[in-house]
Amino acid sequence: MKKVLLFAFVAVFTINNAFSQLPDGSVAPDFTLTDLNGTTHNLYNLLDDGYTVFLDFSAVWCPPCWSYHTSGTLEDLYENHGPSGYPGVSPNTSDDVMVFMIEGDGNTTQNLAGTGGNTQGDWITGTLYPIICTDGTVNNTQVSSDYQIGYWPTIYMVCPNRIVTEVGQSSSPYNSISSCPPPASYDNDASTFDYSGETLTCEGDLTPEVTIQNYGLVPLTNMNIDVTVNGNVASSTPWTGNLATYATTDITLPTLNGLANNDMVSINVTQPNGVNDANMSNNATSFYVTMATSNTHLDITVQIVTDAYGSETTWNIKDDNGMIVLSGGPYNNLTAAGTTTQPAVSGTLDAQTCHTFTIYDSYGDGINAGYGQGSFMVTDANGTVLAMGGQFTDEDGDAFKTGDAIVQNINDITSNISIFPNPVKDVLMINGIFNFVDIYDVSGKLILSSEQNKINVSGLAKGLYMLEINTSSGIKTHKITITK
Repeated sequence: MKKVLLFAFVAVFTINNAFSQLPDGSVAPDFTLTDLNGTTHNLYNLLDDGYTVFLDFSAVWCPPCWSYHTSGTLEDLYENHGPSGYPGVSPNTSDDVMVFMIEGDGNTTQNLAGTGGNTQGDWITGTLYPIICTDGTVNNTQVSSDYQIGYWPTIYMVCPNRIVTEVGQSSSPYNSISSCPPPASYDNDASTFDYSGETLTCEGDLTPEVTIQNYGLVPLTNMNIDVTVNGNVASSTPWTGNLATYATTDITLPTLNGLANNDMVSINVTQPNGVNDANMSNNATSFYVTMATSNTHLDITVQIVTDAYGSETTWNIKDDNGMIVLSGGPYNNLTAAGTTTQPAVSGTLDAQTCHTFTIYDSYGDGINAGYGQGSFMVTDANGTVLAMGGQFTDEDGDAFKTGDAIVQNINDITSNISIFPNPVKDVLMINGIFNFVDIYDVSGKLILSSEQNKINVSGLAKGLYMLEINTSSGIKTHKITITK
C-alpha cells in the first residue's frame, strides 16, 4: 500500500492523471460484486440493459478521493441519471447511468465508516450509490488488479458496448456519455477495434492481430476478415464461433511478408453470418508499418534511470530465436527523494540479427512513479538511439537489427557533425552542414525543432534528451544532457 499512497499524490498533484493504467478503448473486465447493503451487481448485465457505468476507484486514506467523494458530483449523477426505482434515484431520472464507489485498496467496512486505516472520514453516511468494500470479507482487490489501478482516485466510464474511458475527476461526468457509441440496433453488425497490435518489423514480416466485436443483436457465428497492404489483398480469413451481442474475440491473422516502411495495412470484416453487414462504418481498422532501426553497431549500451521502486524494474534483450542475450534488474528501491541512474550495461550482439529490447514493471505503472521520474535508453556504439522512453504500464521497448560484423561505423556519412557543450545549460552549438535538428525528450515527444547552428535550450527542463540531426546524407543521433 505504501507504493500506491506515494503514487496517488504524484498522479493527482504532479501529472494530473496524465496516463491511465487500463488504456482508453480497452474492453472492461466483467465483475460481480456485492455492495455494503448486500446487493449483488454484475457489470455486463447493467451494460446489456443500456446503462453507462461510472466506476470510482478510491482508497479511504486518499485526500483527493475524499475531496471528489464529498463534492457531491457522483451523488448528483446517480440521483438524476441512475436506474429508475433504485434507492435514492429521482423519479424524474434519465435512467441511463449507474455509479459505483469501489474502495479498491482492501480497507475495511469500519474504515469506510470513518474508523481506523488513516481514513479521511465517513464515506458511507449520505452516499446513495452503491459502495463496494474489497477487504476480502465478501469482495477482494482482484477488481483493482483487473482494472490496473495505479493511482487513486481513478474514475472510469464504461459505455454499454463495454469500452472503457478514464474521465478523471470531472465536475460534469454526465456530459461524457455523449462519446459512447449508439447501442446495437442491427441484427448483423460486426465491428473492429482500433488496431493495437504489432506494427514494428525487423525483416518485413508481421503477424497482425485484431479484436472483433459483435455489434449485432443476434449471435455472430461466422464472418470473413480481409487484409490488404496498400490496397492490395494480402489474405482473406474465414472465422467461425459464437459471439453474443457486444462480446469480443481476438483473432490472429496470417503473417504478412515483404513489408516496407510506411506500408498501410487495412483489416476489414465482412459478411457477418453470411449476409451483408448492416453498418459498414465500424468494419475496418488500419495501421502503418514501421521498420526497425537496421544496420546498427554490434556494441550496445543500456542505461536505466529508476524511480522510487527499482525492485519492480527489469529488462532484457532477446535475439530472433527468443533467447535472452542481455538483461538487467531488479534494482534497489530509493529510501529518499531523488532519481537513481543505475550502472550502464554494455554488451556485444550477434551480427545481422533482429533483437528486441523490453523493459518490464512488475506493478504495472512504468518507471514514472514515487520519488523520481525514470527513463530508459538503449544506444549503439555510434550513438544511434535504439529504444528510449519511461512512461508505460507493464512493459515497453523496441526492436532493431544489427549490421555486419566488419562494417561498423554506420554514421560516417554524418561524421562531420559535432555538438558542444554537452552537458549544456543555455546554448547548444552544432558545427557542420545539416538541414534541421529535432530534440526529443526521453518519452519520445518532439520538444524543439531548429535550422540554426545555435539553439537556445535554456527553456527546457534539465534532463536527458535525444537529438536527430537531419543531413543530406542521413540522420545523426546524439544524446545531450541539459543542466540548470
